[in-house]
Amino acid sequence: MSADSTLPAIQGPWSRELVKEIAMDIGKEVVAHIEMMYPAAISATPSTFKLSVRNTVFNEIMAAIKVNDAGQIAARLKERKAMRRKLGAAYREMRARE
Repeated sequence: MSADSTLPAIQGPWSRELVKEIAMDIGKEVVAHIEMMYPAAISATPSTFKLSVRNTVFNEIMAAIKVNDAGQIAARLKERKAMRRKLGAAYREMRARE
């Protein structure tokens, strides 16, 4: 048994529950990093910002582990890169109009 009994037991190399714990930990770490390195960003955002960032990181990790074929992984990464560029350009355009 692990030192921390709140962690799920490992069932094979990577149980879904263990990955969920890891994904949540990473999400919380990202929020902590933003709080420490960019406190002005935290104070300039709504109260739901930290929860949104944490859950977005968690959801992206959980979605990523569903893809386990090398070709599918490469396609997913390419699609996500294109979507980020498209959304970034759209947001920049919207802000330029303001």
